[in-house]
Amino acid sequence: MIVFPKLLGDLLEQVDQKRAAHLALDFARHVLDIERDGIAQPVRAVCLEYVEVCHEAIDLGEVPPRLPEVRDRLLEVAAQWDTNRHVLARGAGPILDAARVGTEQMLAKARGQGPTTPIPCLYVARQLQAEVGQWYAEHRQEGTDERLVARHARWEEARWQVLHILRTEPNPHNDAG
Repeated sequence: MIVFPKLLGDLLEQVDQKRAAHLALDFARHVLDIERDGIAQPVRAVCLEYVEVCHEAIDLGEVPPRLPEVRDRLLEVAAQWDTNRHVLARGAGPILDAARVGTEQMLAKARGQGPTTPIPCLYVARQLQAEVGQWYAEHRQEGTDERLVARHARWEEARWQVLHILRTEPNPHNDAG
């Protein structure tokens, strides 16, 4: 049997930090798509914008002026859409964690702070798998086992992540004619 969570870890060990940063954002974007009906539209819109500007920052290798602005707006909008002021509205937390894979060091440098240790992409991938499992467990059909639904959803999310890597990872042997 193929164990997708293990395969995911093996694949992510092979990609460089820049690629891992893009993948973390792609994984988070996928969860936004899954949970689209449960995320307030203003939060979803800013989350999508933040994913876009984070991809740009990773490609540039520096913080574009728009990145801190969009991040601040995301934090502000997400806080408004949650009844607990200490918790961000659904959707924002996973996006912020995914963005940290590729932008945390850049943002710290832009703020004049010392170097930071980025969050590993695998950590974000597993957190997103758990998020998807929780989402499906909360939205399961009546009479179905919550644990089985969550386990199935986590496995399917890990499979999606592995397939996404395989679909998007460049062939290292492109020079072979």
